[in-house]
Amino acid sequence: MFSFIKSMMWFIKKNWYFYVAIVIVGILISLSNLLPATIVSSLTGAVDKNTITTSFIIKDILLSYLLIMFLIYIVSTTKRVLQNRLKVRLYYALQVRYMENILIQDATFFEHFQAGDLLTRALGDVKSVNFSGSTRLLNIFLEFITIVVTFTAMLFINVPLTLFSIIPLPIIFFFNFYLKKKVKRNWKEVREEASKMGNVILESITNVRTIRAFSKEEENYQKNLVYSNNVYKIERRNLKLNVLFQPVFNSITAISTIIAYGLGSFYILKNGSIEINDFVQFTIYLTMFSGPLTNIGNLLNNFYQSLISADRINEVYNAKSSVIDNEDARNIKHIDNIEFRNFSFKYEDDNFYVLKNINLTIKKGETLGIVGRTGSGKSTLVRQLVRQLPICKGELFINGKFIEDFNQESVRSMVSYVPQEHVLFSRSVYQNVALGRADASSDEEIRHAIELADFAKDIDALPYGLDTIVGEYGVTLSGGQKQRLAIARAFLKNSDILILDDSLSAVDGTTEANIIKSLKEYRRNKTNIIVAHRLSAVMGADHIIVLDDGVIVEEGTHEELMANKGWYYHQYLSQQMEEGGLDEK
Repeated sequence: MFSFIKSMMWFIKKNWYFYVAIVIVGILISLSNLLPATIVSSLTGAVDKNTITTSFIIKDILLSYLLIMFLIYIVSTTKRVLQNRLKVRLYYALQVRYMENILIQDATFFEHFQAGDLLTRALGDVKSVNFSGSTRLLNIFLEFITIVVTFTAMLFINVPLTLFSIIPLPIIFFFNFYLKKKVKRNWKEVREEASKMGNVILESITNVRTIRAFSKEEENYQKNLVYSNNVYKIERRNLKLNVLFQPVFNSITAISTIIAYGLGSFYILKNGSIEINDFVQFTIYLTMFSGPLTNIGNLLNNFYQSLISADRINEVYNAKSSVIDNEDARNIKHIDNIEFRNFSFKYEDDNFYVLKNINLTIKKGETLGIVGRTGSGKSTLVRQLVRQLPICKGELFINGKFIEDFNQESVRSMVSYVPQEHVLFSRSVYQNVALGRADASSDEEIRHAIELADFAKDIDALPYGLDTIVGEYGVTLSGGQKQRLAIARAFLKNSDILILDDSLSAVDGTTEANIIKSLKEYRRNKTNIIVAHRLSAVMGADHIIVLDDGVIVEEGTHEELMANKGWYYHQYLSQQMEEGGLDEK
């Protein structure tokens, strides 16, 4: 519990007044709940002594009871309002903090956490922590206050009767401590299996067209069913614990009540140390005392589950990006030149370098072409410019300064990056392109960007033109349309650096030529980097490098590389023959 409170201190410090107010109101509720028993005691005493009058019933009983009920209603409602507000605040704070931590992570983080797992944590685990941080934790504390207040009131009535009556009740705590490990272990398994199920469900939704294309619907359904059954079985095991031990709690409470009635009857009939009206008041207090003990048992059971959920979201909160700004990092306003000097890179779990001893200078206004075999390190090289990966070995300079000297966000703002995996959102064509600029863009600018990406010819074929919703991940568009829409977004941003990371692979030769022509004219004085497998995309580049196994094996202009008659020369001839063969058909 203390570890949970420690992990929540960042929120408690900001909202301490809510917690203090709820505790104060909770104490008032505990005290006000004692008052109805005093009225019942007065009424019982009057009946026993036959002193009931109309005035007594109206003034001392009815009016007093109504006043007390009104007081209890006010303080109880105040408590509920405060706790609901706290719960909403905490849920918002948890979600914002969760998303902020995800958004600052680099590629390494997403290699360890799958999307379905992160979604399950965001929905299920955050909700569980929210309930404990705003409701369960406070309610456990308030139930303890009720126990202390009620116990004190019982002692004032009769000390021996109180002590003998509560002897069986602490057993409830022993059962709770026994259950703690089992509940935590079961709940950990539940959340882990729920994360696996979330991954499978997300994969099924995202790849539904592929599943249908290969007629794998039944197989995929059975796969989802297996994970769902695993969650169900573990949840059922957890419920069995509650079902088995809840009657035990009720039985212990019943034993305590039997002791109270037996001993109380003795004191009334034989001993005479307690009046009947005081005994009635005592039994009401005993019920108020035993109720919180049972409630605490249930609350602790749920709280133990939240501890597992807290550990799961803390894994995200505590995850550190491998790309971190220096303390004195400053913003960059423009990028004139880029230099890789003896630069090498390897991924965290790899034993080999993906890039080896790269020496490369990219000048302002230059178009650089990067080609090479699949897996030669082309994408890894350009991803360094958007600070997606840490610097491992060697140096990377921007404007003659180390790239780490600049704020990540400001560096990325200077780069328009179109990755291989073209990312589109379930919005309209217009809105997807408009994402390229943080500030408001005019219709004319957006239409111009669409024309530069050679997408204007497709607008008329779309059912609602620019207002057509492209669907989740652009599912309603073809591969080439997705790429051109992503390129239009980059054209709209019009940053100092434009990177097309194999972003022309799904378009035909004519469309590719139109986009390259637009790029040369529109971005004449800006730096462009084109990663491609099809060499026709980089023929007009000012400088071309050929990567092989992470090493620059050739570089120069198209003419120089053709004259060199190396990999570039043979690849170009091979592609020309393939295209010629296609033309003959």
